[in-house]
Amino acid sequence: MFLPDALLSLTDEELLHLMRSGDESAFAVIYERYWDSLYQGAGKRLGNVPEVQDIVQDIMESIWIKKQQLSTKNGSLAPYLFTLLKYRIIDTLAFTRKQEICYHALGQFLTLQEHHVLEGLISKELQAAIDAEIAIMPVNMQRVIQLSRQQDCSVAEIARDLSLSEQTVRNLLSQAVRRLKIRVTHFYNDASPDTHSIFIVTAIAVLGL
Repeated sequence: MFLPDALLSLTDEELLHLMRSGDESAFAVIYERYWDSLYQGAGKRLGNVPEVQDIVQDIMESIWIKKQQLSTKNGSLAPYLFTLLKYRIIDTLAFTRKQEICYHALGQFLTLQEHHVLEGLISKELQAAIDAEIAIMPVNMQRVIQLSRQQDCSVAEIARDLSLSEQTVRNLLSQAVRRLKIRVTHFYNDASPDTHSIFIVTAIAVLGL
């Protein structure tokens, strides 16, 4: 997009004033002025992941949406933009950490089954319910569970083997944990009162995220 030299020389405060009047060219200048530095800043903390571009895009869009309410500090939008970026990075890291916890919890749960730590507590009916839930999961979700369970593959290894992004693998594992938790909970809600109560506690502790 061609940006007039007259606009390029304006301060953020002046550009914001034009934006409030609906001037999209002024917004384009702000966009070009800060996009790269925001992208680089997010990339340093999060790495080269698709979320980086989405975060920066959302931040830039928020400038246009909130143009009537925004104000600058010393004539610059930089403090607002980088504060917003900081909190978006924190939110993203927290979400990623939760997904990692889900992945490890799923690994624990499946490992417990593999080594029969819960032998005698997992009834044949419950195992059938778990297997039935896995069987109706999407193909990629089944495959990441199988790779994790049978081959003890890491997220990176699963992503490479299935030609998926690591974030996609984390998402699939997180969704699988939620689905298994729901299936286990429903199983015991429908079971008789004398069902093994100790396994309820164990299963919810392992799957309860």
